[in-house]
Amino acid sequence: MNAALALVFLVGSVDDGPWTAAHAVLAEHCFACHAGEQRKGGLALDSRAGWQRGGVSGAAFDAAHPAASLALARVTATDELDRMPPKGRRLNEAEVAALRAWLDAGAEWPAEHSTAAAIAPLALREVAPRRSATNVVDAYGPEPLGASVDDTTFARRVHLDLVGLLPEPEAVAAFCADTNADKRERLVRTLLADDRAYAEHWISFWNDLLRNDFQGTGYIDGGRSQITQWLYDALVRDEPYDRFVRELIAPTSSASEGFVRGIVWRGDNNVVQQPPMQAAIHVSQVFLGVNLKCAACHDSFVNDWSLAGTFALANSFSEQPLSLVRCETDLGVAAGYGFLWPELGTVDGAAPLAERRAAVAGMVTTEANGYFARCIVNRLWARLFGRGLVEPLDEMEREGVDPVLLDALAQRFVASGYKLRDLLFELATSELYQRAAALDPVDAGYRAPAVKRMSAEQFYDALAQVTGAGRENPAFGLEGGAFVRAWRVTLDPLSKALGRTAREQVTTRRDEAATTLQALELANGETLHSVLRRGAEALSAERALPASEPLSEQLFARAFLRAPNDDERQLALEVLGAEPSPEGLADVLWCLALHPEFQLIR
Repeated sequence: MNAALALVFLVGSVDDGPWTAAHAVLAEHCFACHAGEQRKGGLALDSRAGWQRGGVSGAAFDAAHPAASLALARVTATDELDRMPPKGRRLNEAEVAALRAWLDAGAEWPAEHSTAAAIAPLALREVAPRRSATNVVDAYGPEPLGASVDDTTFARRVHLDLVGLLPEPEAVAAFCADTNADKRERLVRTLLADDRAYAEHWISFWNDLLRNDFQGTGYIDGGRSQITQWLYDALVRDEPYDRFVRELIAPTSSASEGFVRGIVWRGDNNVVQQPPMQAAIHVSQVFLGVNLKCAACHDSFVNDWSLAGTFALANSFSEQPLSLVRCETDLGVAAGYGFLWPELGTVDGAAPLAERRAAVAGMVTTEANGYFARCIVNRLWARLFGRGLVEPLDEMEREGVDPVLLDALAQRFVASGYKLRDLLFELATSELYQRAAALDPVDAGYRAPAVKRMSAEQFYDALAQVTGAGRENPAFGLEGGAFVRAWRVTLDPLSKALGRTAREQVTTRRDEAATTLQALELANGETLHSVLRRGAEALSAERALPASEPLSEQLFARAFLRAPNDDERQLALEVLGAEPSPEGLADVLWCLALHPEFQLIR
């Protein structure tokens, strides 16, 4: 929620007073320990009375001296014994500023409120454009920051974002020389029309979301089945998103049933780990952006989802009727059958499992359920711009930084027939997407794209393009002899260090933060060393190695779409030597691979 909160508070697009932003901070960082049944230190923050009463350490708010309030002192404390929250991420500057502003304004507490942030309505809202423009982002979104990026930067960004590959230097030169005003739109259309390249890139996104992989827990003895071929084919043919999701929730063939079947874990499992509850939690999380993980054990104290409602949805996916289990204690009460929003329909508990799944699938994907379209719009926005319009991505009940823009994009998506590529076209051709990438967390992702890191798959594929040596030994077959894209190969130490997961859990966003493990793998890991050695051998075998200087020019053009500067050229010549060898070439490739200009998408 951090970027969205900062934007709500500092940009003010949906802020209706200091309480809105401060309450979001409390919900994110404090309610887990100080709301509902959790009142650690005697402090309850889910009511006006609890806030005013304070805890065993005293009053949380000092009306006479707001800046000296204990609440503010604890969240800004540097002493580990005094800091709040005691574990996990500290409040960032924007969150502290939101809390401080609320305290300075008297810490007004509305008489009635939910323990979650402002709740988005179920249906999509009719919204008015902010300015005249044919592109939805430009018509309904914020004024972009800064100037448009140059053609080379745009070409590299849009290639990596839409098909996961670096553009070829010759193609970029032709693109830059094109004087037609619509050349960027035409480039986006061309990339999205490449069925295979599109599928080869976006399947990693969906594998993460649907926890689909080639190996892992459950595949041998747990009834787990992969959906790779069905998923790949659906992406190639640009299956409308509503049909795509209905087939995953209520599969009509074994090819697509792996997601909803889930994993049968080894050993004794509690209810939350069993397939019916997995289905309820993951359907809600992946397709609606609704987090039911707390409510699978007890009524949630961070949002409005209930234990009974969560079990009613899980029961709709169960072969045998479920009874309510609270924190691993069977309450001896039969669970009902139903959906998160009863106004969207009912589930007949007496109906066969297939019919119950179909009923849920219909309520997930109905046009009346605005969360369905909002959720995927928000996920794709986050992929292209670096941060979602709503953060966290799996808490779509929050209004987010710009509900007007989100609902306008969702309406356009529905009107397109739920075409994901049409949505991506709208995002990638907007003026906002074409702006220079921002590092400022307040601006990045909303008024300008954020600087992003290559994914593990993009990194591997980019190295393959530079060297001509793709991945080896694919776990998923490949027709036609094209170079093997990285997603087809099982998880290895470098991929894991770069953020690819084992996919035993749903992953809605990979961690892009640099880690010690990444540094070790990139600096001296055997996996990267092997890849670079094969790349150097492939370049050597491609043809007789040219002289060092034209070779370095060639490598820089492939990796960076530019010529080396004087210092880079001199260093490359020193490493390559007068007679280029595979060993020297591998060292140059290592330098290119570790360069921020190679790894970042700006």
